[in-house]
Amino acid sequence: MYALSSAQMKALEDRCAAEGISASILMENAGRAAAYAINGTIPVKDKHCVVFCGSGNNGGDGFIVATELKKLGANVQVILCFDLPKSRAAREAYEKAYAAKIPMVDLAVSPYGAELAMVGVDIVVDAIFGTGFHGELPKAGKAAAKLINSAIAAVFSLDLPSGMETDRFQSDPDCVRADFTVVFDSLKPSHIMPLTAKLCGNICVVDIGIPPEFKKDTVYRYALVNDALAASFLPVRAVDSNKHDHGYLLIIAGSRDYIGAAVLASMGAKRSGVGYVCVASVEEVCRTVALQSPECVFLQLDSNENGRIDLLAYGRLQKTMARATAIVIGPGLGLDEDTKTLVATVLKEAQCPVLVDADGINALAENINILDSVTVPVVLTPHIGEMARLLQVDSQSILSDRYDLVGNFAKRYGVTVVCKGYRTFTAPGAMGAYMNTTGNAGLAKAGSGDLLSGIIGALLAQGVPPVKAAAAGVFYHGKAADLCQAELGQMYMQPADVAHYLSKAYPKL
Repeated sequence: MYALSSAQMKALEDRCAAEGISASILMENAGRAAAYAINGTIPVKDKHCVVFCGSGNNGGDGFIVATELKKLGANVQVILCFDLPKSRAAREAYEKAYAAKIPMVDLAVSPYGAELAMVGVDIVVDAIFGTGFHGELPKAGKAAAKLINSAIAAVFSLDLPSGMETDRFQSDPDCVRADFTVVFDSLKPSHIMPLTAKLCGNICVVDIGIPPEFKKDTVYRYALVNDALAASFLPVRAVDSNKHDHGYLLIIAGSRDYIGAAVLASMGAKRSGVGYVCVASVEEVCRTVALQSPECVFLQLDSNENGRIDLLAYGRLQKTMARATAIVIGPGLGLDEDTKTLVATVLKEAQCPVLVDADGINALAENINILDSVTVPVVLTPHIGEMARLLQVDSQSILSDRYDLVGNFAKRYGVTVVCKGYRTFTAPGAMGAYMNTTGNAGLAKAGSGDLLSGIIGALLAQGVPPVKAAAAGVFYHGKAADLCQAELGQMYMQPADVAHYLSKAYPKL
């Protein structure tokens, strides 16, 4: 499923108009579909419904909703937030609601009347701004939003909660907080970005009559990863294949103080289809991983005084690197001068895709220009704090504008970035982003990222292109976590538990 920008939606509406599908027809379709969606969620017969209408086309949608809800047996009132509708289509919708004898209260003329309308309300419909909002809510808009947000009722927003911008992932502090958002035709960027998505509640996309062929040549900036898309990214296993056909993943991970990271990375890798998993680390790590994952092969490397991989061991590592079809480096390595040089050297000399995680990212952050000399595909999997270190900004800046900051970074260095967190997204070095739809707060525990690095690394080793490997790995990691949560609960579940649920998460190819 894809998300369209406001400009792309406007272009579709203009094409509809050119092809004889008028704004009035689209508005009628949208309002009727929204009313049916509301009734399908909460049967409206005999319910007290209040529809807040703005003066633009979103308000026009609201008038159609009000008219349709009355036909379905609801007790409906409309609150006019501004002047009467401006566009011809919205004015026609207003006249239909007026002809249906739906009571209307002008918020500016009678704020007390608007408050009375909200007494005992069951369903509130927000049709004030929709996708037409920019900047700050005007005084009347704030008053309306506060009435909606204070209501003890189910709140349905049309297309977008009023007070939220479509493309910039920003919202007014008094933005409507919807329980449900009925989206017209296609998702919009703010439906899927973390800071704005949480204000939308549950999302329902409805058809408003735009022919699918009108979108055939659309270039999407955002793709929402679902089961079908993720499955299409997975490698196909031939019936006569053997272990040599499914890749060789080299995991350079772990140290004396962080043994578990390599354990979890190997768990994710070996359960994601790769033919060989080789763990390269210090003695304590190799010994522990062998107990948990006897399927792996091992390259034991000398340790330095800090219990981390000694740079002098790089010669032995080189030989295995030549055999690898993908490399994961970083989980649990610790951070010292040996680590920094090791990460830089592996990136410069690798002959296959490299995934850099955890301490590998921290090492890279101190010498980011290394990426300019790398000749193989690179995947970075930072959480918000690590991404902030890479960009040398504070974490709040990342949260406020993840797409542009991370997307520009990916393009600048020609890498794929998996920015982990609520609604993890994958930014390729080209235009676009894959937004994830799976996962839960039970993943907010040490070790979850190590497991993910192994999953993505295994897909890379099997020849899946970096962007697809990253997007699919994030999806199935989150799906396994959702299955795990359903049985174990968020409090109890651990990354090692999630690894076992990969068997249920992956499709049975």
